[in-house]
Amino acid sequence: MLLKNFELLCITSSRTDVSYQQQVELACEGGADIIQFRDNSLPDRDFLATAFELKNICKKYKVLFTVNNRVDVARIVDADGVHLGQKDIPVKYAREVLGDSKIIGLSASTLEQVKEALTQDINYIGHGAIYSTDTKTDAVTRGLSVLKNIKQICKNIPVIAIGGIDKTNVEEVIKAGADGVAVVKAVCGAKDIKREAEEIKEVIVRYRNDR
Repeated sequence: MLLKNFELLCITSSRTDVSYQQQVELACEGGADIIQFRDNSLPDRDFLATAFELKNICKKYKVLFTVNNRVDVARIVDADGVHLGQKDIPVKYAREVLGDSKIIGLSASTLEQVKEALTQDINYIGHGAIYSTDTKTDAVTRGLSVLKNIKQICKNIPVIAIGGIDKTNVEEVIKAGADGVAVVKAVCGAKDIKREAEEIKEVIVRYRNDR
């Protein structure tokens, strides 16, 4: 699948006051291009049931739905794709399971990981952390200069920046070369999910139109 106008990827946030279903509904209303379902604590049955529900919400809004890590769940619910980390199932096996029409994203933090990612059958690279983030406290901050260097070698594949990105700094991330951004706390972890998604998307679209 060729990704076009892929600017805002919203990742679900584990919180007790707002359900995943509510988060996804509001993020979709706010302009998310892709939703990524991520949860490391739910039992498999609950995770699967929730994935089915979130996929249906995304379908209603014509928003792409992907699953973090879980290739099996992505296959069962017929998600639009999966996002993999460096320690997850290798891309070649995920592609065999999901087929050629599905999205596979791969996290790549270093230049070496990016070069290796470019040899694999993926649809986008997730790069970060751009800034320090509470979502992954062990993530190494890469900064904008590394992002610029990475985008120079990623001519034909989208680079999605992640890590500490919100409406206050998203423009400089896009200026540095990111094709889009992935956010957790800034949207699905926010008080006003819909509004925050709208504002981030507005900044990106305005910058693209003004170039």
